[in-house]
Amino acid sequence: MNIKKTALTYNFDGDGNTSSITVSLSGNEGADYLNANMTVTAEDLTDGQTFDDLTMKDITTIARTKLAKAAAISNA
Repeated sequence: MNIKKTALTYNFDGDGNTSSITVSLSGNEGADYLNANMTVTAEDLTDGQTFDDLTMKDITTIARTKLAKAAAISNA
């Protein structure tokens, strides 16, 4: 399924620092549709990485990885 970024929203704390970034993702394949909002938080970043270091592509990649984990189906 081809999943596209449809929106990217920065969220700030009371001091004006980026606290998270929400990425809206959408895709479809035939009659199957997927819409998701994935929030990238500081916990999703690697050591030493900050929101200011990330490109839009980096942020989208992290969000897609989170989506893949969240959508994984367990046969348990």
